[in-house]
This record gives sequence, structure tokens and C-alpha cells, in this order.
Amino acid sequence: MDKDRYTYVCSEAEAGRDTFVIHPASLEEGVVSECILPSNHLVVKTPEGKKRCWDYHTCEELSRLKNEWPRH
Repeated sequence: MDKDRYTYVCSEAEAGRDTFVIHPASLEEGVVSECILPSNHLVVKTPEGKKRCWDYHTCEELSRLKNEWPRH
């Protein structure tokens, strides 16, 4: 993901909104729980409840359909 998307994902996570990312190398995905500065890493909670820490360069933001993830 590029720096602008990383900044957006972090601002969404800090505001308490669910933001989903995928780590293409491992095919793991999850919800961003926090961003770690200045190392530019994302802390992600996977559906299995595991925590992962990924460099934002190695991740991509995921989009969800409204019926998969309704926004209120």
C-alpha cells in the first residue's frame, strides 16, 4: 500500500472504525487495531484472534461489500 493509504487506514483505525488489510505474502487478513510510528507498521487482529505486525509496504487495504461489512 502507498503512504497515503497507510495514513488513511491509520486515521480510520484511530477513530475506531474497522479497516481491513491483507498481507499478500501470507494471505492473512484482519482488522487494523493500531499503527506504530515511526516504524510505519500496522498491528492487525486476524479472524482467528491472532495479532500480527506488518510493514505497511507489504499490505493492501481490503474493501468489503455492504452486506459483508455494513457501515452505520
